[in-house]
Amino acid sequence: MRPDVEAAAFYLMILDELLEKRRSIVDTNKSTIRDLVIPIDRYPHLNENQTLQEAIQSFMSFRAGQQERPHYAMLFVVNDLNQLVGKLYLMDIMHGLAPALLKGTRVEKFEGQEGDYLDLAPLYETSTFTECGKNRDKPIKPLIHSIDFSFPADTHILKALVMMSKRNESDIPVTDDGTIIGVLRLEEIFMAMCNTYCSIP
Repeated sequence: MRPDVEAAAFYLMILDELLEKRRSIVDTNKSTIRDLVIPIDRYPHLNENQTLQEAIQSFMSFRAGQQERPHYAMLFVVNDLNQLVGKLYLMDIMHGLAPALLKGTRVEKFEGQEGDYLDLAPLYETSTFTECGKNRDKPIKPLIHSIDFSFPADTHILKALVMMSKRNESDIPVTDDGTIIGVLRLEEIFMAMCNTYCSIP
């Protein structure tokens, strides 16, 4: 075989390999977030009528690592029809357990000099522990944050990544026909990106 024909055949073979790799990456079925979703029964969630105590138990049932720390910093809240109605963060539970200690600290943005209150917080130890015990049976409903954004299950992975970055959120609910089916976390996007788009040849 002539050298120029041999070189052309070699380049065609390389091109075929690259095109095949490209096809596998952009395969529509593999490029959506559907397969990355954590099913709702494997992600901490509560009914809106449950209590702070039940929220604590839900967080504690999803633990990981040597220190058995809570694996998530947020859980989703659904109604009796399993429709997503909101989300609850660990700090929300703290506000529910110790509202007297934390009142006035729930602000979107802090500007200005801190007062002396933070330095006096340890003086509230006894009353805070007493209050925590009494508030465990209070409902979570007043603490719930509304959900104003979700991904349809057929959202493209890259679109999901851009939207998560834009909103500065790492856990987004995923719906199918209007019903929540689970949660997309940044960790799953990270793994998908590293194993496909950003993989080392």
